[in-house]
Amino acid sequence: MRPGPATIGSAIRIAVIDSGVNPDHPHVGNVESGIDFCSDPEGEPIRSRDAVDCIGHGTAITGVIHWHAPTAVVCPIRIFQETLEAPASRLLAALEWAIDNAADAHGAAPAIDVIHLSLGLRAKRFKQPLLDICRRADRKNILIVAAARATGEPVYPAVFDTVIGVSDLSESHMDDLVYYPDSPVEFGAHPQPRPLPGLPQHLNFRGASFAAAHLTGLAAAILFEEPEASPQDVR
Repeated sequence: MRPGPATIGSAIRIAVIDSGVNPDHPHVGNVESGIDFCSDPEGEPIRSRDAVDCIGHGTAITGVIHWHAPTAVVCPIRIFQETLEAPASRLLAALEWAIDNAADAHGAAPAIDVIHLSLGLRAKRFKQPLLDICRRADRKNILIVAAARATGEPVYPAVFDTVIGVSDLSESHMDDLVYYPDSPVEFGAHPQPRPLPGLPQHLNFRGASFAAAHLTGLAAAILFEEPEASPQDVR
């Protein structure tokens, strides 16, 4: 039995660690106020209650997730400010907060079912700290979905066995999903967000982060129908 916060008929709660979310975007719904992680002058993460998206990336990610799972509730955790770059310390702090401190509207914590990561790290010095955090999430039945650039590339945490890694499936359609049973990055999915009126799709965002968002949405839809499913069941 899954001891996490999901119950039959309840919304699945997803932490999206990215650039925040614009809650007024037409592709977006069911978004909480969220939280922001930035850095102090010494490079240490500091937290505030500002998760408004200044880039558009996290909003597009959330739009993909809600396309597959419209009833899901997104908790935006902003680590990207003006560019899609952030120090590893912010990612680690954001993951820790999502696992241990993300309270729902009623004050219950932990209350996250899925963590979406549009990013990954290649430096080996961060492998063990990330692995420890992901294992703790798995013990709490929190599913982590993470982007990877290619099926064989050692990007952390996408290659961990407690994480569902997703790569860019080029020349694919929105609903396409491929499983690679012999790869540490197990899935490939469509690499683009939902189309925007008046914007040619080739000018829109593109990449493995959106492939991961498609799988995050599909996973949330599974958990909504099967609330007792463990992360391994969803996989």
